[in-house]
Amino acid sequence: MHRIKFYEGEYYLLSNFSAHEVSFEGETYKTAEHAYQVAKFRDTVMRDKIRNAPSAYLAREWAQVKEGRTEGFEERKVAIMNAIMKAKAEQHADVREKLVATGDAILEKNHPLDAYWGTGADGAGENVMGKLWMEIREEMRD
Repeated sequence: MHRIKFYEGEYYLLSNFSAHEVSFEGETYKTAEHAYQVAKFRDTVMRDKIRNAPSAYLAREWAQVKEGRTEGFEERKVAIMNAIMKAKAEQHADVREKLVATGDAILEKNHPLDAYWGTGADGAGENVMGKLWMEIREEMRD
């Protein structure tokens, strides 16, 4: 089966770091990454800091602290990510069209340092983000 890697290159728009604003839970974020990282926190000061981060990279970096986290976030993180990714696809025709155009290909977030959301350095990671994109793609076809 054909595999499409989306961390970089032609399918980068499937990355949470792509320059697509996302409206989620009544707020607009610079990227899907900003939205996801903000969702980790209940503390309004931290949420504002991350929301206003000048890049997706800094939003992720600043969100690595453990203090002020939303209770139960870890148990809900996949559902939250799914909702943000779905919002991104619904709000941006280019993302939606590119996603549907992947056909039946296996989608892989080929990030060497991320074996949970991606495939990791050895390609054997969980690829949760790739699986979510494939689920969203199926929903958009129906």
